[in-house]
Amino acid sequence: MGKRRTPIVSGGTPRTLHAALPVATLDLHGFDADRAERRLESFLHAESRRNRGDVVKIVTGRGARSQGPAVLRDVVREALTGWLSDRVADWSVAPGGGGYLVRLPR
Repeated sequence: MGKRRTPIVSGGTPRTLHAALPVATLDLHGFDADRAERRLESFLHAESRRNRGDVVKIVTGRGARSQGPAVLRDVVREALTGWLSDRVADWSVAPGGGGYLVRLPR
């Protein structure tokens, strides 16, 4: 029997992030993409100054009750890997798939 491999969702270590207790949570349910981006930027900016090296949770929902396709998960993922990547040391999809766990830089 071969080795069981755990898929890595981000470039990091999900097991480490999943074991950590988030120090803060941002819930983006009901936000449109523009408002979610602004709120996410503000949240990460404030938390990265307050809680260096800690893990925060960003709740996007899975989009199951959206009128159209789920938008927030992709918006947040693009921000974490793109223009907000300087505020992120590591990230992973949260258990259940309705958000992200983010380790802030030290």
